[in-house]
Amino acid sequence: MATTRLASTARPRALAGLLVALALAAGCSDDSLTSPTSPAQLEGTWRLQQMTTGAGVHNEDLTANRFNATFGTGTVTVKADCNTCTGTTSLSGATLTVSALACSLAACASAPIDTRYSAFFSGPLTVRINNRLLQLNSDRGELRLEK
Repeated sequence: MATTRLASTARPRALAGLLVALALAAGCSDDSLTSPTSPAQLEGTWRLQQMTTGAGVHNEDLTANRFNATFGTGTVTVKADCNTCTGTTSLSGATLTVSALACSLAACASAPIDTRYSAFFSGPLTVRINNRLLQLNSDRGELRLEK
């Protein structure tokens, strides 16, 4: 019996230890994110990995490619599932400002996630970046995107 009790308590402890290690590893990866030094660092297509808002956390399958943001020279095109939005951007230090986006208004199967995602781009955003990860923060929450 003692063996069974030990085994039954060891598994939850091992799982808890693994979860703590994963959380620490995820936290350490943020250390490699820095403020961009030029708008050119944003250029390209970034796919949504995770969106955290007051409504909760949405994790996106990167292979689905339903949600992304493509930055060009002073522009952004946001793909929010079945809708596309366009706007202009300016970067000052770590602050990205996006103009009011002009969006198509189709009813997507992902609603209301599509509208939360496109709405996230309104107002100033704090940018942190490395060569393959982009993190956008505002009072609305956080977007994590991957190149």
